[in-house]
Amino acid sequence: MKTKSEINEVSMLRSEIEFMMADRQALLKLAGAAAKFVDKTNIAKLPMSVIPLAEALAQGLNGLSEDTLHEALLSVSKKR
Repeated sequence: MKTKSEINEVSMLRSEIEFMMADRQALLKLAGAAAKFVDKTNIAKLPMSVIPLAEALAQGLNGLSEDTLHEALLSVSKKR
């Protein structure tokens, strides 16, 4: 039989996991939108001041695993 303390701990853990899963979904949507943005952007037309940011964004996206990037793109495609 579980004590009240154990029940509270399980409840808190469940809440934290649900929060993290919601955060993950939001981050996947963000990464998917960023990937589509980078894909559609003509770097030659960007102001010079924006190019380092675009490169950082592209590098961040390239650092994602193929599965994560695929999931991110799917999360954006579902809404469009």
